[in-house]
Amino acid sequence: MAFIKVQKARFTAIIIISMISLSSCLTSKKIDTFIAEEYNGQISKIEKKVKPSNITITSVNPSTSTNISSTEVHTKVLPLIVYWSIDYRHTSTLNTQIAVTNFAKAINAPVNKTLLEKLEGQKLELTVEQVPATFALVEKTHVIWLIYPIHWDKIYIEPTIKDLVVSYKLYKKDGNLKTGSITIKNEEKNKGLRFFQSWKSAISEYIINYDRNIVDMSKQLVNKLLVEK
Repeated sequence: MAFIKVQKARFTAIIIISMISLSSCLTSKKIDTFIAEEYNGQISKIEKKVKPSNITITSVNPSTSTNISSTEVHTKVLPLIVYWSIDYRHTSTLNTQIAVTNFAKAINAPVNKTLLEKLEGQKLELTVEQVPATFALVEKTHVIWLIYPIHWDKIYIEPTIKDLVVSYKLYKKDGNLKTGSITIKNEEKNKGLRFFQSWKSAISEYIINYDRNIVDMSKQLVNKLLVEK
């Protein structure tokens, strides 16, 4: 029993030192700096007016921040008698203007075709109510206390699942106003890091897929809007 207690104390010290080491090695500032570099250090302005001018795009909560992302560190330890779980994560929230701008660009692409024909000159106002914008780089350590401690780690990117929600106002030719809201389900999933994959490579891949996902969701929204129109 004394041997087990000594082993447990040693392993606990290793875990604590490891957590301190990780915290000092990968800081929130490093992640935010890297994300900023991925976006070339700037956020494109929201295209409030798309061509033609009878379509307007706005956001219900426009971001006033110039920061491209904001990252926080969270650590949660569950120390039970024979099992430990350590959840160590860097949670990054992207500036929502990134998603809204990508949405506007996606709307601008198909608008001159089917949507424009459907509108027939009528005025359409689109308001982005909600967009996905948060993800976390997660490292989970599991420990089972037997004669010797057995542990394993899992590292992955975890998106905070939020759907794309856009409300609309359609000013019809007969003077009536049609309003509604469209929700597009976010299909993002957790993605584990490959063997020897760096955190930079993992976050870079996530950002590429995130931007692509916003565009795909925007196209789905246009298709639903065409049906509701």
